Amino acid sequence: MKSNIEIIKELYLDFSNGNTEGIKEKFHPEIEWAQMKGFPNGGFHIGFENINKNVFEGFNQNWTNWIVDVNEYVDANESVFAIGKYEGTYNETGKSFQAEFVHRYVVEKGKITKFTQYTDTHLIAEAMRKNASQTGA
Repeated sequence: MKSNIEIIKELYLDFSNGNTEGIKEKFHPEIEWAQMKGFPNGGFHIGFENINKNVFEGFNQNWTNWIVDVNEYVDANESVFAIGKYEGTYNETGKSFQAEFVHRYVVEKGKITKFTQYTDTHLIAEAMRKNASQTGA
């Protein structure tokens, strides 16, 4: 059986390769996904289909060069923490950003049952904010 850290490392590989089936396979059917409220599509989502539709698809449509770069994994029994940074360019404004994050995953019996995100949502909001010149004002 794979370790919890191995499962999470493989998950990030699946994200970077666009392997939707690999992601779905690692999620418990009733996975609880909590994104910070100020983050795009932030809030609480349950189940892969809901998360895919309301979270992942939005990133693919609205961001260019969206990168999630994990530089440390911390094993804490059933929890795994991934620490790193986001980078991306918001298509509508052309603005880029970088923000550090911590992701907490709960893994039970080889399946990811919970995800919680911690990041500076202000930096992402600034990339999404139109300037007066972009709004025609």
